[in-house]
Amino acid sequence: MLGNVLMQSFNEGLVLAQLEGFKFFKPMPAEIPFGEGTLLDSRLSKLSVALGGPPRVIFVKEDGSPEQYDTYTSSAIGEIINCFLRARTSVCRTHLYFIGSSLIKTQPELIKLPKDPNISRILIERTEESFWEHAETSCIRLASFWDRMGQLLDFVFFNIRQYERDGFPAVLDRIRTNVLPMSLAIQESQAWPRIRKYQTSEEPSGLKWLLQRRNLLIHSLHLSPMRGNQEDPIFTSEYNHLESNAKEKLRLKDKEWELNQIHEHLKTASALFSDSIELALLGTSVVRRA
Repeated sequence: MLGNVLMQSFNEGLVLAQLEGFKFFKPMPAEIPFGEGTLLDSRLSKLSVALGGPPRVIFVKEDGSPEQYDTYTSSAIGEIINCFLRARTSVCRTHLYFIGSSLIKTQPELIKLPKDPNISRILIERTEESFWEHAETSCIRLASFWDRMGQLLDFVFFNIRQYERDGFPAVLDRIRTNVLPMSLAIQESQAWPRIRKYQTSEEPSGLKWLLQRRNLLIHSLHLSPMRGNQEDPIFTSEYNHLESNAKEKLRLKDKEWELNQIHEHLKTASALFSDSIELALLGTSVVRRA
């Protein structure tokens, strides 16, 4: 029993590494191009220093008195990166169960299923449910990544450290209203329109869809496979007041479609990470800090 628990805990990370190493994932999960010596790493350091954080090289004063630094920015950046990595792992785990739940149906001979058909059916259904559970977690973690990015931008542009209710879209809206008109640099940047396009998009590949899906998952429903022509009960009872277009956009699709969507949002998070840091750097030169 305990041996099985140990093997289950150990094997998951190993299998995920093997699937990625041998490029079994299609598409491959996106990454953030950061690391020592990269352009992004240099920009992150520059942003931290501009907002009062410690430089990479610290000179000690002759009298030995310590310098004081504000580590809020570096902590916020670290949280954003960790959140992305957790979201990425969640997407990889979802993909793992997509492969497993598909193979157990199409090629059951690859695994020795119990002879009892009822037990086999339960095991297959649980594998299927695991896919939807991890897909649900992936949506939540991907949305949380943008919460963290909003926290950083809120501090950069408005010097707000207490971040509880305002989401990433609200922060961008405030930047558009209060900062954009007086900043030619942001107006002419390539980063701003790319971020803004994702933020305002209501398509399944846009942030509005992701946040709506996240809110429903947290407060009202869970993802689960549809059976036959079954109508999702969440839409026929509690949420029958949703407009038909919103209902259609948030409705569950098949597993492959759902998997591709979370991969697409991970890819967008990776691509817009650099743009968001560029926007933050522009903000340090625009906003006067007390």
